Amino acid sequence: MAGKIRILPEPVAQKIAAGEVVERPASVVKELMENAIDAGASEIIVELKSGGLQLIRVTDNGEGMVPEDVPLALQRFATSKIRQAEDLFAIETLGFRGEALPSIASVSQMVLKTRPSNSISGTKVISEGGEVKRISEVGCPVGTDVEVHDLFYNFPVRRKFLKSIRTELRYALLHFHRMSLAYPSITFKFIHDGRILQELIKTESFLTRVEAILGKEVIGHLKPIRHEEDEIQIEGFTSLPSFAKGNRDGISTYIHGRYVKDRIIQKAILDGYRHVLPADKYPVSILLISLPPSSVDVNVHPTKAEVKFKEPERIYQAVWSSIRRALEESPSEGRWISPGKRGESIQEGELQASLSFQGFRKPYSEVGDNGFNPPKVGEREDLQWEVEKRTPYRVVGQLWATYILCEAEGTLIFVDQHAAHERILFEKLKRKYDDGALTTEKLLLPVLLELSLEESLIFDSAEEAFKAIGFEIESVGERLYAIRTIPSFIEQKEAGERVREMLEELSFLKRGGEGSIPLQTLLISLACHSAVRANFPLRREEMEELIGNLYPFNPSTTCPHGRPVFFLLPLDEMNRQFKRN
Repeated sequence: MAGKIRILPEPVAQKIAAGEVVERPASVVKELMENAIDAGASEIIVELKSGGLQLIRVTDNGEGMVPEDVPLALQRFATSKIRQAEDLFAIETLGFRGEALPSIASVSQMVLKTRPSNSISGTKVISEGGEVKRISEVGCPVGTDVEVHDLFYNFPVRRKFLKSIRTELRYALLHFHRMSLAYPSITFKFIHDGRILQELIKTESFLTRVEAILGKEVIGHLKPIRHEEDEIQIEGFTSLPSFAKGNRDGISTYIHGRYVKDRIIQKAILDGYRHVLPADKYPVSILLISLPPSSVDVNVHPTKAEVKFKEPERIYQAVWSSIRRALEESPSEGRWISPGKRGESIQEGELQASLSFQGFRKPYSEVGDNGFNPPKVGEREDLQWEVEKRTPYRVVGQLWATYILCEAEGTLIFVDQHAAHERILFEKLKRKYDDGALTTEKLLLPVLLELSLEESLIFDSAEEAFKAIGFEIESVGERLYAIRTIPSFIEQKEAGERVREMLEELSFLKRGGEGSIPLQTLLISLACHSAVRANFPLRREEMEELIGNLYPFNPSTTCPHGRPVFFLLPLDEMNRQFKRN
């Protein structure tokens, strides 16, 4: 009987291998940019058409290739970076596996032109589906120009899983920015459909490159990091507690100039901010880490985005201590509590100052038309009678300035104050929108807002949704916007911050594609960022009013993000725990 095992045909094996390296157009951008950087380029141009679905072109002025090397470059495992197995532990280049170009060529129609500086002419090779069709001499500038046409044209299963043009463009821009951050001495240009989206001129200042990508607003909140311990060196920037994001997109870490997503490093960064940032907030951290090549294994995955450290605990300690030192050396401006003060008794005024950096909003007593109307002094007895009259819940108190403990007949009820208030605000905003009752306020002086390239792309796709909830925002320059009208329940001084928060929410929640109109996402974001936060002490009347507004909701209610609002502990369960019959 014949065996079942067969050697895969070469074209099938190539497509499987290509699937590990080339997931989408952004993967091609990443691999070709890495090759250009390894070639010593001082200028790299990335050009896309239709988000990279139609064309990806990367041009550099690096060292180029001699004619003899060109056909070898399109063969798997052909590389100039390593010669033997031992070289894997001394890698200082971005590429080394010899898989990028052949993988890209096997799922596209590729045209490659290259010329070394010591030659008066270059070499042109045309490849279709990994098969070299023609090699010829050509006139071209020094460097390499790679054109990738119709990605996955011969792999329709993979092409079917690609997202919209706008989404694929954003992924490509993400890789472009990651690479550009680590190499400020190189000029980078990004072109889409003939329009220059970003041009980053080479500079000797790392901070200048960070500002060009992240924007001026972020720069004012960054603290420089310089750490050297034995053979580990760390430099970069990390944000003060006065600035935070709602996701981890602001964390960029590099090993020898290679962008990596490492669990150990990310944990060290987040642990450095423990008790400094709220649990749902993340810093902006850009760290360039150098260590002996023999102490890190970069040959973990074909995409080279994962690494393994020989001594992970040393890396953790170095990253953690560099973050802590940067935060503890920051001058106190009333924006955060130093670790030494955290265990001390805090006066009320000091507490309010310490909360401001964490994104906590005004106490309930200062919030306007948002579903909470606290009583005046002297009305507490009437309020208590009114709340008991309309709800069977009796407020017992507040736990850890985060949860409201209530008592009902035969049940203890724990309420997450942020999730509860967020649900109340969201329902009220949604009802007002449905009724056409959202009122707006025309600003006498517009609020100017400078957006990053990604933020501006997100805004362009969601502009109608912003208009629908009362924002009139006009483009007045290169990624500079003027907020002219805002919903009446938002203060003018908070308008720019609210818009940024909603753009960040759209970026996080809509990453999978365009999907439905982002209107609900904006309403959720407004409710979330207007709601009272965790670790925020409430007066008793404020807790009672919140519970009174929450009472009509079912105990199975969640906040708009899906987190539970209630936790019920029946009296029978408590009796069982205490061994009572």
